[in-house]
Amino acid sequence: MNKAKHLKIGMDFHGVINRDPAYFKRLADELIRRGHEVHVITGGPCNVIAAFLKQINFPYTQAFAILDHYEGLGIVEHRADGSFHVDDELWDSAKAKYCLAQKIDLHIDDSMEYLRYFITPYCLYDASSNRCAKDHEPCLDFAAEPAEIIYQLEKMFLK
Repeated sequence: MNKAKHLKIGMDFHGVINRDPAYFKRLADELIRRGHEVHVITGGPCNVIAAFLKQINFPYTQAFAILDHYEGLGIVEHRADGSFHVDDELWDSAKAKYCLAQKIDLHIDDSMEYLRYFITPYCLYDASSNRCAKDHEPCLDFAAEPAEIIYQLEKMFLK
């Protein structure tokens, strides 16, 4: 359990924030207003994601992009056609490593591929039902008001 007095929540961009930006903006606004952290964790690139988030005034504490991370390490193979390649295992494990290093309390993501690398609690988001499951059990219902979601998160992680 988190012994701190604030939460660190990770939110994926593609498949989560971009599926319902108005809702997740309200959630992030309220989390930050209450002194919690919101980490936008994405494939990237960070400058494209940051520009979109700025355009909709989406608040966040930190952003992490897998592509930018591996470019900084010189691991990205750029191809002549403009595409790029990073080893699948490196790519798929990057979010989990970031969440562990940053002591994220809960990461919300829509990708099953990343789940197997996570030690950090992982909430698998289903945009069609607007719900999240943690450890294969329903966890959060994003039809609820953000204040209710935060209450549930605080109850789960700030004991």
